[in-house]
Amino acid sequence: MAKIVAVFAAAHTPLFLLRRNDPEQNVQDEVFSCYEGIGKTMISRGADALVIFGNDHFHAFFLDRYPSLAVGVQLAYPNVTSESYMPEVEGGRLGDRKLGRYLVNALLDSDFDPAVCQEISIDHSLVSPLHLMGDPAIPIVPILQNTVAPPLPPIRRSYQLGIAVRRALEVYRGAGRVAVLATGGPSHWIGTPELGRINEEWDAKVIDLLREGNSKHLLEWSQKEIDAGGNGGNEIRTWLSAAALAGGTPADLLLYRPEPLWFLGVTALEWRVGPPL
Repeated sequence: MAKIVAVFAAAHTPLFLLRRNDPEQNVQDEVFSCYEGIGKTMISRGADALVIFGNDHFHAFFLDRYPSLAVGVQLAYPNVTSESYMPEVEGGRLGDRKLGRYLVNALLDSDFDPAVCQEISIDHSLVSPLHLMGDPAIPIVPILQNTVAPPLPPIRRSYQLGIAVRRALEVYRGAGRVAVLATGGPSHWIGTPELGRINEEWDAKVIDLLREGNSKHLLEWSQKEIDAGGNGGNEIRTWLSAAALAGGTPADLLLYRPEPLWFLGVTALEWRVGPPL
């Protein structure tokens, strides 16, 4: 069976790339060293596959067809052409097609209905954190949830998704050591008059629940409570998937740095991997 060797969450933003050097040097040093450390940790723990809970921001999908859940099953993942500023990896970032296909079937058996993506490009949701992590040479499987286009799936489904993926990995024999990364953001607003606002109080509530191992309390939040963190705050769904996959255990806060020039509180967490739920 596959061993879960790391479960991380890390904020993403295109501004990591577009405004990389705009914040004060101490902010750059703190954030970039944290992300580099995550990449090095996954490598040092011998991860031979990386499952990424992320989302798409109207680049690979649009309103004409936006699945609630999608899984990549490709040998490599190119960048979306609409974000030409993003750093490329020659040939695309390596994918684990075998694991992707396995997870699709396992999720179907767990009453999920993922879209199967055999030709999908990835946006800053994956590229910006992976790039800051040094683009570790670990084959990836993107699991993309709809966090941007109503109707949004119930937040409890994100928790259930993490449980289902963990159970599938527990009996998977195609990889020995699997790392997990949930990308997303705490509070932030995208394309609205509140662009640039950071709700630090909301961030603290979410982070405290995750640190305490009380991630299930977020399942009681109404959509209105989630929206208090902005339309981008809906990305905590990916963090909930990671929390459930780790076993609902406490998380260690690696970083929280509100940065107005990057429009969010940059956050990184690591869960202690416990028994599966």
